[in-house]
Parts: sequence; structure tokens; C-alpha cells
Amino acid sequence: MSAQGLLFKIQENLGSNQRLSAFYDFIYSSSEDNVEGTVPSLTGIQKNSAISNDSSLHTGFLLNIVSDNGSEISGQIPIALQNDKLDLTYTNFQVPLDGLNANNLAALIDFEFKDGDIDDGIILGCLKTGEETIQSFDIENSEGFNIGVTDRGHLFCQTFGPNGDSIDVMYSVELSKRNLIAVSTAESFITLSSFDYFNNLVRSLEIPVDQNYISSNSVLNFGGSDSYFRSNNNTDKTFSGSLNNLAIFSGYMEEEFLKDLGEGILGDYSYTAGTETIEQRITGYSETIVYRTGITGYDYVPTGTLEIITAREEFTGSITSASDETKVEGERYYKYYTLNNGNIQTFYKEELGKLHSDSGYIYYPTGEDAYDTLGLNDVSESISAYTETTGIIQGKISIDLFGKTPLTGVLSEVSGVTQTPLEESYSIYTLASSGVSMSVDSEDFKKNFIYYIGDRS
Repeated sequence: MSAQGLLFKIQENLGSNQRLSAFYDFIYSSSEDNVEGTVPSLTGIQKNSAISNDSSLHTGFLLNIVSDNGSEISGQIPIALQNDKLDLTYTNFQVPLDGLNANNLAALIDFEFKDGDIDDGIILGCLKTGEETIQSFDIENSEGFNIGVTDRGHLFCQTFGPNGDSIDVMYSVELSKRNLIAVSTAESFITLSSFDYFNNLVRSLEIPVDQNYISSNSVLNFGGSDSYFRSNNNTDKTFSGSLNNLAIFSGYMEEEFLKDLGEGILGDYSYTAGTETIEQRITGYSETIVYRTGITGYDYVPTGTLEIITAREEFTGSITSASDETKVEGERYYKYYTLNNGNIQTFYKEELGKLHSDSGYIYYPTGEDAYDTLGLNDVSESISAYTETTGIIQGKISIDLFGKTPLTGVLSEVSGVTQTPLEESYSIYTLASSGVSMSVDSEDFKKNFIYYIGDRS
């Protein structure tokens, strides 16, 4: 997360990435991304990071990884970028300046030594020396400078000026296994700095220079130089270590400022999105008058009926016609009469002996037998028969019975007041937060990596 951490620090301090010309974190993704050119001229590269101002510029070259065979070069790149760092014992690294000048830039270099003895070597090398003849005089000239480490583990800066070659050593700085240093150049001086993040210290060395002698608009080399006492070819590997991260900025920068930016390279960037929580709060109360409830009246509902006798019992009866019957003279039968007495209807009957209607109702004895003595004839006649229905009637009246049921409701008497809370919604916001936290192994930054026979300088 070095790229995101550095970008956070740049935006925090500068507001934009305009001055970040190049950044390399040497994270290996695939060999296809790290090869440039066509057969038979293939070169290993490291592309500029997308967080830079213009990632199409400053494509870095792996100087010692060149081949006319695609398979061969593809196999070399993961070796050089093993463990997401550039092994400078395997290949040197070159960055085209593409419009920058070595006399007006700044660089943050995160490097570490390999385990074992420390040899002197070049970390950043862009020094070139030569001669030109002016009016038959041979005059030495130069461009650029070298930043390296001595075999006793001290940083040095090599420059060339009107008085010749010059080497300034930072004896006050005891390098660790892993180090983050800064180089910043201006018109008249170079500032070389080493940062101790665990003790919050900055150690710097300011080297006065002639701007014309360090001006260079070609390339920056890492791991070698065209002008070094052990080598005059920038492809010669001189440094026994590796590059973890490299940032190049346009223009001079103060060392304290570069130290703050360096925290982004060594740290992990984190971002926590802001949140919104909806809560409710009481803004007041609405009051409602409560009235007493009780009986407001009564309702009468039927519960049954009551019969009351109003007169004595009276007999009732009725007759209805039935089938005719045949009777002989002298045989008994009933003759019926109806009686209407207001609302009381009944009947009565009379028992008679039958005489044929043609006899004139006169008895003539006809003999000495009982039947003949009565003067009855042996004749028959049909008579009307009736069916009797009798009963008893008594005067009555029916009275409806009612029950009283209370009606309840709201009375006019106040019993109290009910308060209802009035609420509104509001938001509680948690602001988004971001930052960089140091996540490197502190053992690599301890100041006890380099030991010497008898003493530590």
C-alpha cells in the first residue's frame, strides 16, 4: 500500500500530485508488463505508477535485462523483482528525466542492504565528467552527482566543481539494514538526508555546489554510475542491496517535508467511510383533555311478556259437517243448534228418535210387538251428521315486560390531560477518516546492522 500511502501524504501536504513526477514500488505482476521493445531488441522495464502526475513519462529501464529472446527476458524479470523489490545486485535501474533536471528535483529512496558485508557502492548515480577544449585549453566539465554508501556504511555525495572532484560523507548517520533517505537539489546546494522515524529524527548534510556543474537533463541511474572510481559504466552493478520504493519530485523540497512524505511510503494507507445514523428526538408534546366516562342515560329493552286473566271461564264449541248417516225409524240421533253470544260461540244438541219424514210424524200402532206398538215403520232415512269441537275460553291480556340497561359515554367533567411526545428525525454523521500507519518491521530499521572490527563509526 506504499502508493496509496504516498498519494495520501502528497494530497494532505500539497493538495495534488502535480509535483510527483515518478513513483516505483517494484511490485511484480506479469512479465508482459515489464518488457519493452520487439525482437531482437528487448529490454526489461518498470512502468511509472498511476499515482504520478503523468504515468506515461519516466518509464524506468532494467539496464542489465536485455535480450533478443522473449522467453529468456521474461524469466529474468521475476528474479529481479522478487519479493516486490528491485535487486540491484541483479540489475541496475535507469530513469529518464523527461523534462526534469538533476539540479532542481527531489527524490525519496527506500533501500536495504543484503545480509552480509557492506561494500561501497552507488545508490543514485548521474555524474558524468569529461573535457572540452576551449581556445586550445582542455577544461574539465561535469553534469550530475553521485549518492552512495561507503564500505563503512556511511552515506556520501560525490560532485564535481570548479575545484575538481569532491566527496562529502555523512559520518553522523549510522545506516540500518533498511533505510529511507532523501536527496534534494537546488541552485547552489544538494541536501542529503536520512530519516529515523522511530526516534523522529532527521539528519542532513548540505553540500554546496555550482548549479552549472550538476545540471543534467538525461537520466538518473540507480546501482551504478558513469563516473565512479570503481566503474565508468552505468550498467556495472556496484551496490549490494535492493530498492524497495523510489519517488521523484520536481523542484527542491525541504527535508522535514520529505520526511513526512516518506511516512506514506513506509506506512499502510487506510480509509474508513463516513456513516449516517438516523435517530429520533422529542421536540415537544401535544396535550389532549381527557373527560370522565360514566352513565349518561338508560335504555329499556324487552325482557318478556306477562298474561293477565280478565274474565271467567266460558265453554265454547263448534260443529262441522261430517258424512251423512242412515237412521231407521225409532233409532236415536242428535239434532244440533248453534249459539252465538258475542265473542262466545257454542252449540247444543237434542237427542231425538227418528221418524221418517213421510210419516207426518204420527205414530200408528200396527201390531202387538214393542216395535209395532210404537207405530214405527221399518224404513230408513239419511240424516246430517256433525263433528263436535268443544273447549273453554277465558279473557286474557298480554303485557310486554322491559328491563333497564344503563348507557355509558363521555361526561362533561374533566378527569385529566394526556401528553403525547412529538418527535423528529435527525442524522448523526461519522466523518470519513483516512491516514497512514507505519507497518514496517522495526528490526530492519534498528541502528545496529553495521558492525566493524573493534569499533562502530
